[in-house]
Amino acid sequence: MKKTDTKLYFAADVHGSTKCFRKFINAAAFYGANVLVLGGDITGKQALFIRDDGSRRHCSLLGNEYDFETQAELDDFEKLVKSAGYYPYVATPDEIALCHSDPAHMETVFDALMRESVNEWMAFAEDRLKGTGVRCYIMAGNDDPEFIDEMLRHGDIVQNPDGAVIHLDDWHDMVSCGYSNRTPWDSPRECDEPELKAKIDAMMVDVPDPAHCVLSAHVPPYNSGLDDAPVLGEGQKVQSSMGTTEFAPVGSTAVMDAIHQYGFQLSLHGHIHESHAIKKIGNTVAINPGSDYGEGALHGALVTFRNEKLASYQLVSG
Repeated sequence: MKKTDTKLYFAADVHGSTKCFRKFINAAAFYGANVLVLGGDITGKQALFIRDDGSRRHCSLLGNEYDFETQAELDDFEKLVKSAGYYPYVATPDEIALCHSDPAHMETVFDALMRESVNEWMAFAEDRLKGTGVRCYIMAGNDDPEFIDEMLRHGDIVQNPDGAVIHLDDWHDMVSCGYSNRTPWDSPRECDEPELKAKIDAMMVDVPDPAHCVLSAHVPPYNSGLDDAPVLGEGQKVQSSMGTTEFAPVGSTAVMDAIHQYGFQLSLHGHIHESHAIKKIGNTVAINPGSDYGEGALHGALVTFRNEKLASYQLVSG
């Protein structure tokens, strides 16, 4: 029988970084991958206000002050901060004051910035991947608002795999879940562990062979070595002991239970940026590539299936 390779590139947690997203799309050509999977948390977390009072455009970022005398200077700065995951927003002093004083207005502005960014990303993906034969699956994660789902369904190439069974090749299916267990942040897509398990179980009803199935679950399995995050104390401050940050597992027991129950061939995760590892859980190879999106660095996993076999897997960064 002729050997047929499916080469899959996985990343997660780009959090609004245009640089990381472009690297993700370009990973298909760079690594020779024919399947791209982005496993959640695609939108940014913060708007950056650029004050325009009619005579001066100015902003503050990380203790530094910036003035822009020309549009070219502003364009270069916006490109730079978009790479770090910020949404630049040029506004009058009155508009900025309204955003600070009215949370509902700020939410409206922030949602519009997200929509604009995601639309630009989807257009880039469709244009770059058109005619290549590469399949691209992008789902939202716990930090992403619900309206993002529909935006991921409008293209011809990009598909939203969340809650669906995707046929990767003649031997392998993939099931995907962007929800997480409860977090201290009360993010948009959180649920209790039984509900999270039920979401996975509902998809597995339509999977003929779990041993040749890929689980793409945004949250990693609990106490797996893929879910160690800084311990938070009062006021959500990171705890340390003897000058060293304390870490503890914060992943999902439901995801761990599903891995033990179904024996997936491969499970792919994100959510915990500090975890950058590959672990074996029973017969399942479980991977969390981690994230350094703020630095514009994209961490990923490159996986090759040869017919029904999991032929190779490795962490890659660039």
